[in-house]
This record gives sequence, structure tokens and C-alpha cells, in this order.
Amino acid sequence: MKKVIYKFFRINQYLFDTLISNQLYFSSIQQFNDPYDSRMTFLSRIDEEDFKVYLKNTIESEEIRLKYLNAFKKNPDEFIKPFIDLYESMLNYFGICCFTNDKDDLLLWSHYADGHKGVCLGFDYDLMTKKFPQFDEVDYNDDPFHFDIKNATKSVSNTILRKSTKWKYEGEIRFLMERSKRAAFYLDALAEVNFGSKCKPRDMLNIQYLVTKLGYKNCQFYKAGVNKKEFKIDFEKSNLSELKDSVLNESKAIPFKGKIDLKHLL
Repeated sequence: MKKVIYKFFRINQYLFDTLISNQLYFSSIQQFNDPYDSRMTFLSRIDEEDFKVYLKNTIESEEIRLKYLNAFKKNPDEFIKPFIDLYESMLNYFGICCFTNDKDDLLLWSHYADGHKGVCLGFDYDLMTKKFPQFDEVDYNDDPFHFDIKNATKSVSNTILRKSTKWKYEGEIRFLMERSKRAAFYLDALAEVNFGSKCKPRDMLNIQYLVTKLGYKNCQFYKAGVNKKEFKIDFEKSNLSELKDSVLNESKAIPFKGKIDLKHLL
């Protein structure tokens, strides 16, 4: 059975752009709603031995390495600041697209799918990792990641993947690109469209019809329902013809049933 990962959407222009162009948006961390997300922290003082390792890993010329090291010894804090600024700015350069392993979580539907009125798109994990090979699961930890100059580049990626345990329920997977932009995914990668329990029938019809016409051949459609016995979501297949009939019936003219009673005037 293939693995599916999920992304939640409100029903808006962004959702339709995603489906019509088969492109996902990779945002920068500056656009995240959590200001503590991907926050890099630094030790009060960079160790000289650690800085030597950094120079050895990044600069080939021994003469230049020696110059840098001597300058560092004279004023460590001032000399190291441009290096720190460089890696902080590098964090903002990456584009990140977030997914989750779970389409059943009540909070995810509430927070990211307009209070269950939106949709949850499911993507084939193997096809997504083939198209976007830079990815990993988020590391949930209550301590921000401390920048390690000996492993500067890895520190950047570790920072992007570090998030407070308050968000652990999201079970997030992050795909990275070199910069913030839109990027196309395979049409065959769209495996599911899950409509929220409060999604309007006409929105469901429009989206299901659009996805079908656009050639997403591997996509299945489901409607979320409220379980009567537990705090959980039930899913059932969404039938296009039945959905169309339902919407058309709602659109039929309702005859006026009012009447005039003049008996009291006679």
C-alpha cells in the first residue's frame, strides 16, 4: 500500500492555482505563523578550536586561514559576527513546503482547512520525494538548535527542522528548495482530495469536476464525516454524479406557497 502525505487548504484562489498549475508554493520562514519556528540560537562565545575546524572545512588557502585566525584572536566577537549573519540570512533563503502524515487530526482541519470547510490534498510520498529530494521530518524539541560553526551548513538544515513540542501533533514533513518559489509536482502524485465535513456541496462539485478534467488520473475523492460515537473523522467516497444531482436539486426553483386571505374583509 502506497504511503500518502497530506497538505491542508482553505478553498480560495491559492487552492485553485495549486490544482490548475500543479504547482506548490515553497515559502520562506519569514512567512511562517510561528515566530519561534526555525529559530537559530548562538552560544555566547565561539570557541577558537571550533573556528579552526570551520576554516579548515571552508577555506583552501592556508595563508588566508592563518590571517582569519589571527584576526579572530584579536577580537573574536566582532570578527565572527559577519559569519553568523551569513548563516542567519541563509535560513531566509530556503523555500519550505510543509506536509503531514495524518489527515484525521481534528486540530489540523480546524487550523489549516478553515474550520473543516476546506480540503486536504493527499500526495504519493514516493513520487513527491522523487521530485523534491530534499526533505525530512520535523524534530520536535523544546530547546532551539544551537548553531555549531564546525558544521555550519548542517546547522542551517537542523534549524529549519527544529520546532517546539507544542506543535508535535502536526507530525510535519518538510520539503526544501534553494529559494522561495512555486514548483511543479507530478500530476500522478495527487492521490486524494478529502473534503471537510463542513465543505459546501457546490465547492465539492467544482473541485472534483476540475481535478477530473485536469487529468489527475490517480486521484480519489473522499468526504469527511463526524463520527457519532467518538471524537474522530470518518471518510467515505465522494461520487461525482450523486454530488452533481444534489447540487442541482438545491438549485431548483422553490415554488411560492403564499396565499392571500381576505375573509376578514368580506
